[in-house]
Amino acid sequence: MDGPVFSPDGKWMWSGSEWIPAPPGQGSQQLNMQDSVIGGDVIHTTTIHNDPTAVTDAVITALQRMGMLGQVVEQAPPPSPEVELPPTLENGARVFVNWKNYGHFYAGKVARSNPDGTYLIHFDDGDVEDHVNMGRIKPLDENSEAVQAYIEHDNEAERELIEAFQVFDTNGTGTIPAREYLRILTEIGDDPVPVEDVLNEFVELGIELDSEIDYRALAKFMVASERYETDGVVKQEVVINEASIDDNILSGYAYEHPKLGEGRINSSSIISVSYDERATARVETQNTVFIVGPTGWKVRPANHPFNNPFNVGQQVKIEWNGSWWDGQILEINDDKYLITYNDYSSDWDEWVDASRLKSL
Repeated sequence: MDGPVFSPDGKWMWSGSEWIPAPPGQGSQQLNMQDSVIGGDVIHTTTIHNDPTAVTDAVITALQRMGMLGQVVEQAPPPSPEVELPPTLENGARVFVNWKNYGHFYAGKVARSNPDGTYLIHFDDGDVEDHVNMGRIKPLDENSEAVQAYIEHDNEAERELIEAFQVFDTNGTGTIPAREYLRILTEIGDDPVPVEDVLNEFVELGIELDSEIDYRALAKFMVASERYETDGVVKQEVVINEASIDDNILSGYAYEHPKLGEGRINSSSIISVSYDERATARVETQNTVFIVGPTGWKVRPANHPFNNPFNVGQQVKIEWNGSWWDGQILEINDDKYLITYNDYSSDWDEWVDASRLKSL
């Protein structure tokens, strides 16, 4: 695209690093030029007014057209053969619901039955949808491990995305400006999208940069799309530094996170932590495997291989050739100990591991 890049509403101009107010009279002219190119010499005047639901739906369409989100094909949740749906659902009944008929089933409960036979649903994540018909509802067996794993995966994947978006929701409204989301798409992450590509889609779909996106709804759709596209795929590995674990949550500085880019993160609940022979940790969560190097911890976990009861200068028993000898620790390097044997010259000093040491 030649010349400066203007926002769809003509009010903003891209400086190369940020959006600045457009010079008077220039933004609208550039907008018409872009619209003409996109529409085949037909000037688009359709604009979605600031209805977050309509704006969010349009953004989802834009992401799909750019290949950043897949189409969600209806997939049934885990089966619940022990539970049958009655002809009429009672308030409080736990169910799976095909959210907005997009194809993905989220867990929730019936909050109200309507005279027309539909239901008001309160989803577990706080979302609400009214006039849901029985054709979009499936049974939910809370005693099923598969069902619980499915729900936990979605809840935690959605929470990660929402927490990332909340950084940009400075007023706590539950929405972010389309302008801010454009910046996320074009500047943040390991695969930024060209500004022109996003602007072209926004212009064609009538998305103004001052309009607001319901990022919670966007996160739900992203989770649904990811679930459809990545079932059975190996989890993404992300390197993290300055790491610590508190309340079964990993925190630290992530590099090239597939959704959040580079920066500080809090993981979803940890499933397992394992160490290789070099003491590199693999911290597995529902959606990601975080890699923490031997020195990548801000606070080492209690079970870290480097944690031990020995200190420099400590008198210890040292195993040598099947017998235990008195000695002292001179130096510690990761999981190795430089020791000296009492009453023997330094010629006998050696590096040993913890299996050859014991406290006096």
